[in-house]
Amino acid sequence: PPPVDVELEPALGRAQEWTARLREGGSSIPPPPPPPKTGRVIVVLSPKGGSGKTMVASNVTAALARDGDGSVALVDLDVQFGDAAYALGLVPEHTIGQLAAAPTLDATTLKVFLTRHEPSGAYVLCGAESPEEGETVTDELACRVVELLAQNVDYVVVDTPAGLDERTLAVLELATDVVLVSSLDVSSIRNLGKEIDALERVGLLPPSRSFVLNRSAARVGIDPSDVEAKVDFVT
Repeated sequence: PPPVDVELEPALGRAQEWTARLREGGSSIPPPPPPPKTGRVIVVLSPKGGSGKTMVASNVTAALARDGDGSVALVDLDVQFGDAAYALGLVPEHTIGQLAAAPTLDATTLKVFLTRHEPSGAYVLCGAESPEEGETVTDELACRVVELLAQNVDYVVVDTPAGLDERTLAVLELATDVVLVSSLDVSSIRNLGKEIDALERVGLLPPSRSFVLNRSAARVGIDPSDVEAKVDFVT
C-alpha cells in the first residue's frame, strides 16, 4: 500500500544512521541490561485444613532464613484464618488486610507492613485480623505482593488457605516451587490427589515439587507406601 512507501524510506534512513554510529563507536552492539533479580517463590498447598500446612510453611521460612544463603519473606495468604504469626510467635503491628487498604502499593510501602522474625531473620506479611478484613485482599493484590517481594528477597514462601481459592491460583502462576502437604488420613490423601490432578490439567504445577506427609508415623492403619501408590506425584 502507498503508506508503506512513505514510511519505509525514513525508517531505512534511521537504520543507516544507527549503523553508522555503531561503527564509529565500535563493531559490537552494547550488551542488553541484565534481567531484574527474581527470588524463588515457594507456595505451600494443602486441600484440607489441619494437615500441618502452616507448620511446614513456617519451618521452611525459618530454616531458609537461618541456614540458607539469602533473605526470606513469608506471606500468610490464608487471609481469613491464617495463623502464621501465631506459629512464629509474632505480634504484628501490620497485616495484609491493612495493606489492602493502603492507597498505593510499591516496594517501600510493602516493607512497612512486614514483621521481622528475630530468631531467624525472616520477614513476615501476617494474615488479616478478621475474616472481613481478609476479604479485602484480592488476587491482584496477592500477585503484586509476591512479585514485589520476589524482586527484593531471595526466597518468598507463601502459606495458602485449605483448598484452591482465587488468590492461591493467582500466586501459583508465579511459583518456582510447590510444597504439597497431607496428613495420614484417607480424606487428606484423596483430596490431595484431586488437587494435583486439577493443577496439572491447568498447568499450574511448577517443575520443582515436594510432597510432605505429616504425622507419617501415626498408627491409623495406613502405611506411607499406600500413600505413594495413591498419589501419583514426582518430587
